[in-house]
Amino acid sequence: MEERAAQREQERPSLRLEKLQHWARHRQSGHLLVLAVSQLWLAVAVVPFATSVACLNSACHMATALPLGPGALGLLTAIVTLELRRAPRLWKVQAMMILNIFSLILGFIVVVVDVMKTALGAASAAPSQQAGLLAVELGTEAFTLGGVLVSAYSLFLLSQRKPGCCRNRSLHYQELQEGLSELEEVAALENGTTVASTANATNE
Repeated sequence: MEERAAQREQERPSLRLEKLQHWARHRQSGHLLVLAVSQLWLAVAVVPFATSVACLNSACHMATALPLGPGALGLLTAIVTLELRRAPRLWKVQAMMILNIFSLILGFIVVVVDVMKTALGAASAAPSQQAGLLAVELGTEAFTLGGVLVSAYSLFLLSQRKPGCCRNRSLHYQELQEGLSELEEVAALENGTTVASTANATNE
């Protein structure tokens, strides 16, 4: 039994890796590719819009280009997603989850701040610049919001990779019951062998 338990402990990492590879390369390969391409496209598209808004509002001070932060995080997340699809590893799943969480939070904050700035600055802008500036700001907010939605979907996809806590407990209980049944079978076989050997000794 100890050898069997040790063998199971050795097989668990390889089994987890095989399940992860099957999940990333077969079950969700298309979804991961779409997510990575979407994040790359949104990260690249937000740069000229955010730069234009910063130049029109504050003489090209990049410190005021808030959407560049979520864009950089989206770029890193897209690279990790492509790497996960190419060579699945557990640390890549964890990195993808962490980057998506930060991208989701930061992107949501940037969208709220930009919407407030757009609403407050629309009245103070000159009429000749108001339409163009408003279009650029709305485009920036739309691309940033798209990054937030993609990050949210990525987290949802990652959450579907493993069952929930209740299902984990039921699986653990099922494995425990299977282990107990195996122990009962082994005990029954040992008892049967002992009875047979006793009967043979009696007959002799």
